[in-house]
Amino acid sequence: MTAVHVPTSDVNSEFGVIVAWEIEDRADVTAGDVIAEVETSKAILEVVAPEDGILLHGGALGAEVRLTEPIAHLFDDVAALDAFLAERAAQAADGAGDDGVRASEPARRRAAELGIDLAALGAGSGLVTVRMVEEAAATAAPAAPADLPPLLDAPAGVQRIVLIGAGLGATQVIDILEQSETQRAVAIVDDSPERWGADVLGVPVVGGSDRLGELFEQGALDAVVIAISTSVPARTRLRELCQIRGIPLANAIDSSARIGRGVQMGTGNIICAFCHFGVEARIGDNNFFSAYNSFEHHNVLGSDISTGPACVTSGLVTVGDRVRMGTGIFIQPHVELGDGVQVASGAIVLSSVPADHAIKTKLVTTSVVPLRAS
Repeated sequence: MTAVHVPTSDVNSEFGVIVAWEIEDRADVTAGDVIAEVETSKAILEVVAPEDGILLHGGALGAEVRLTEPIAHLFDDVAALDAFLAERAAQAADGAGDDGVRASEPARRRAAELGIDLAALGAGSGLVTVRMVEEAAATAAPAAPADLPPLLDAPAGVQRIVLIGAGLGATQVIDILEQSETQRAVAIVDDSPERWGADVLGVPVVGGSDRLGELFEQGALDAVVIAISTSVPARTRLRELCQIRGIPLANAIDSSARIGRGVQMGTGNIICAFCHFGVEARIGDNNFFSAYNSFEHHNVLGSDISTGPACVTSGLVTVGDRVRMGTGIFIQPHVELGDGVQVASGAIVLSSVPADHAIKTKLVTTSVVPLRAS
């Protein structure tokens, strides 16, 4: 058995979406065949078979996959593939874990990230799923290590912001908030324990997202900004987590942004440098707009949207919820993008796109050659 991974050096992306399977499940493939296309936050990447074999898909069309994990496997013959599936099914059925808990592998990974005790969660509940783990995390009592750093202070009257996510998006949000006289980033929470106790641009990482309820009840924060740009599902899930706990979201708007007359805006939006929103545009909640975006007059933008830099729309464009756009995208007037649409970098969108569809573009291969001596 050979695992097939997405070939990417895109350090800004942790996740991708399977936008095409070029070869059917359980079909024969030859080394070098393009078997799938996966969209990251920056581009659509072709996944090539590293050797001959029989292909087993690792996810459904439209599924989000972690780029460090395989999206497919190759087998020498059908018998080996069937044996692999049988073993995996048996593990799911009998609880596949030394702890005796029946839990899916994704649920185990999520429980490790959130610090959830599967043994307690799995008692009498059948197979533990990712949703069950996340629901438990939303109500679990926080148990932060005693040696975590304290939150930063903020002057009286300044909104104290806690960021969710200690990755590259946090650096962008901190830079925005440092321009503000009315907001300050006082801490970061991140569900990766290895980041706890560190800092991002001087802002301490004080534990996981399970601490948010405790900190809010203590009056240590006023609002939250979700500083994750590359995963729409993560942004959506964390917004819902804050709603469950009654924690407000705050907008983080770069001082260079241009907000036109009559613009209506929700909460939790991150608006990076030199963005423009035209007259009477309407903006939902919890969106991440990268630098140099321009949404023209009377656009209607939903919630949980994430964009790369330089996305430009004409007037009267509608963008649904959970839409993800790459870099350098142009959208014509009156176009509607349905909920969950994925738009690849470099796309020029001339007509409307129904919900849960992807707009693909092919990357142009470039070569680097020595300069000629003059």
